Amino acid sequence: MRKLAVVLLVITGIYSCSKTGGNTLINGRIKGLNKGQLLLQKIEDTSLISIDSVRIYESPEFSFSLDLAEPEVLYLALKFDDSITQTRYMPFFAEAGGLEIQTSLKGFGFDQTITGSKNQNTWNEFKLLQSRYNDKQLELIQAELIASQNNSIQETKSIQQQREKLLRARYLATVNFAKNHNDLPLAPYLMLAEIPEINLKYHDTIYKLLTPEIKNSKYGKALELFMNQQKDSIL
Repeated sequence: MRKLAVVLLVITGIYSCSKTGGNTLINGRIKGLNKGQLLLQKIEDTSLISIDSVRIYESPEFSFSLDLAEPEVLYLALKFDDSITQTRYMPFFAEAGGLEIQTSLKGFGFDQTITGSKNQNTWNEFKLLQSRYNDKQLELIQAELIASQNNSIQETKSIQQQREKLLRARYLATVNFAKNHNDLPLAPYLMLAEIPEINLKYHDTIYKLLTPEIKNSKYGKALELFMNQQKDSIL
């Protein structure tokens, strides 16, 4: 899964007891999980840090409470007690209020239902849009592999051109999606997380279209900083 190029990723384990109070309550259930540790994490200074944790014993339910200054992408990290199974991660767009997360041990990190967050709902729409491009990309990769094995130079070249065209279409679809949701923190987040390598003019275009509130948000400021850094590197 692609993540924010400007903010990825060193894992730090900071454990704390579950807190009470706060303007954001996250409740959830991980079907099939009987034992393990669940950490609530966020990105800070290019590192993924833990801000709370709970132990899971037999009951698959969990709850976190925290103060959230603004909508932000948080992560649930599922750690297992054995030293073999790798930690699994689930990103989600948290907002002040009540969030409900329903998933399973088998589907943790890629198959979940999250309610209570407008940004998350819109993010889900974006992922559905992107899945169509990803599916087509996989088809072309397979076709290119077959053409290469058959030593079909012309067909291989044609498929490569189709892949490049599809990539440009995916980039522009992301830009258009951000443009249509310029009143959500998700918009600058997508520009940074999904297409940091696109021509800087697109970042600049989206930034100018952001509402004043979003420009002043965490990801709006991050987008502005990213653009300034890129401009300085060109000089």
